[in-house]
Amino acid sequence: MYLIQFILLDQKFYVCNKLYYLKPFLATYIIIFTLSISWVRAQKTDTVTLFNGDRITCEIINLSKGKLHIKTSDMSNINITWAKISSIESTHKYEIILNDHSVYYGKFSKGIPGTSMVSFGVFQELVSLQEITSLVQINSSFWKQLNGSLDAGFSYTKGNDNLQFNSSGEIKHRSERFLNTLNYNSVITENSQRLSKKQDGGYSLKAFHKKSSFSIYNIVWEQNTELGIENRASLNVRFGLTPIDNSSNLLDISAGLLLNREFDSEQNATNNTEGIINITYDFFLFTKPDIDLTTSLIVYPSFTVKNRLRSEYNFRVRWKVFHNFTLNFKYYFTYDNKPPTEGALTFDYGVNTSIGYSF
Repeated sequence: MYLIQFILLDQKFYVCNKLYYLKPFLATYIIIFTLSISWVRAQKTDTVTLFNGDRITCEIINLSKGKLHIKTSDMSNINITWAKISSIESTHKYEIILNDHSVYYGKFSKGIPGTSMVSFGVFQELVSLQEITSLVQINSSFWKQLNGSLDAGFSYTKGNDNLQFNSSGEIKHRSERFLNTLNYNSVITENSQRLSKKQDGGYSLKAFHKKSSFSIYNIVWEQNTELGIENRASLNVRFGLTPIDNSSNLLDISAGLLLNREFDSEQNATNNTEGIINITYDFFLFTKPDIDLTTSLIVYPSFTVKNRLRSEYNFRVRWKVFHNFTLNFKYYFTYDNKPPTEGALTFDYGVNTSIGYSF
């Protein structure tokens, strides 16, 4: 206890001077918090019936990773394991994706146990609930189509005078055919010898096509001082497929073209054309607490610089501690065999822990 007090007193002025690093994180938090408390409250007219006979009056939001997300008037937000649900009824319109990658846009009415009647236009079809892998509510309310998360972590080591902030956040808006995403990631490390920054942020538009195909359009800003990247602005277009999409697994594979403009540590600028190959895998465990694992590998073969190859690997584990709060573990590895700054490192990696909030 005395040791902790001593460290806090000794570093009080030091840490306060570093709080300017938190400004972008605090601004993002305020935006997300404002959006979350401004959420439009809808009438709870949907019904979920469980196999044990329980009936819940609620608003059905979506089905993702084997969990049905609902809102109730008395119990706030609830996640229900999809396999426990006998039937659902809703007057809202949903995008309904089946395990054979076929897509319906319709409403639910009660069917025999284990099924629901899907109404689209003047047509109806009895659908087994176990064939449904994803539900997304499609409605006119902008706020109800928003979801996102904010993670933040902090660490300080007295032995080497090492201070680190890490933070990430994203806001998503889903419509019938498109998914819009704003996101950022930041790791800032400082000690008595140097300051290191690894940051990125951008906008992504994902368009959904037939038979589990999609296209993605990205605008990204990046910085990695360890690899000699002071600034990098890039634009990429990718086309991909989702070969696996069920209650606990999601696999996306995409490839495309990337254009970027890089600034090294001396502010020298270069223009580059690269290919891009992206593999993302998401796995969800039905445990207590729930665990969500996401891993991705991105490879950038260069068409401009001969034999240059960049790659990024990311791994994240997210434990849902209580309500919408999570405990997160992240690992990243970045590689560039020909960094733009002479003498810069060819790889950078790190491990971060943080506390997060999802809405």
